Amino acid sequence: MKRRFGSVAVVIMLTGLLVSAGAEAAASPSVVTGAHGTITQTSAVLEGAVNPNGAATRYYFRWGTSSAYGANGAVRSAGRGTKPVAAAVTAAGLVPGTTYHYQLVAANRYGTAVGADRTFTTAGHPPPEAATGPVSQLGSTYVTLTGLVNPRGEQTIWQFQYGTTPFYGSSTFGGTTAPGTSPAAVSSPLQGLSPGTIFHYRLVAQHPGSAIVVYGADQIFMTYPSPPPTPTTRAHTAPHRKRQHPFLFTTSGRVAGPSWIPQPYACSGEVTIRSFFGPRQVGYTVAPVQPNCTFAGQTEFTRKPGRGSKNRRVRLNVFIHFLGNGYLAPARARPETIVLG
Repeated sequence: MKRRFGSVAVVIMLTGLLVSAGAEAAASPSVVTGAHGTITQTSAVLEGAVNPNGAATRYYFRWGTSSAYGANGAVRSAGRGTKPVAAAVTAAGLVPGTTYHYQLVAANRYGTAVGADRTFTTAGHPPPEAATGPVSQLGSTYVTLTGLVNPRGEQTIWQFQYGTTPFYGSSTFGGTTAPGTSPAAVSSPLQGLSPGTIFHYRLVAQHPGSAIVVYGADQIFMTYPSPPPTPTTRAHTAPHRKRQHPFLFTTSGRVAGPSWIPQPYACSGEVTIRSFFGPRQVGYTVAPVQPNCTFAGQTEFTRKPGRGSKNRRVRLNVFIHFLGNGYLAPARARPETIVLG
């Protein structure tokens, strides 16, 4: 009986050693990011190898336009063997003519392995570039939309989208640019617009036969009101009297249009500040209207105008005139009076 128990103990001990040895043989996987396979304008076959090192292992590829990647392929099994197995995936939905980074990643219960970063470039030309530009030739019912299109080496179709909301709703006929690698200026005139209305617009470009559409940034413009309203223009010149040289005066004020015209449109233009000694103009200053609709300009007199005025006071009349800006009609502020000496 003792010999039998001893034999059983030996068997149990050997079995434990074998299990232990097997567990120690397993390890985290080994991976190699391989070369790429077939590449088209919108897809690429990515290849590599995974060694599970004796434990159930799963792997996936990741890719993107930088080493930060961003897209992951499906997770697949590499088995539990101890020899390298081929790994592959087709990365789809790619952009033509673009360089991508890719990497193979594998993991099992003993750890994770990451392959080297590698790159490939899809076939064809990269998508065009579209930059929405400013408007020109603006009126109450018409405007010209402008922009820049870089064809990026392939003939490019372009047009403008526009409407009273960021959803647009209308588009111009547009045109086609020749193949090239430099930005080309494009423009489209619009007619029959509603006066005093804000419009959104953007430039759109696309290579013929490509599903990739490139959009320029959303921009806005406002057509001129018809007729433009007359703003309230107020001004004040200080000091009222300057006794000694230098005879320096500051005229400041504000141009106030109706609230339905946004400040970026109403607060523009220039104000002229003219000083008269009797019927003769002796001072002239132009003050730009600031984005908050205020203005300020300085007028300096090196001497008193008029003969024999050295030892007496001279009275000048100051006229302030807002010249208008398309959105607001010209307007005058109440005249000011200043005294020199």
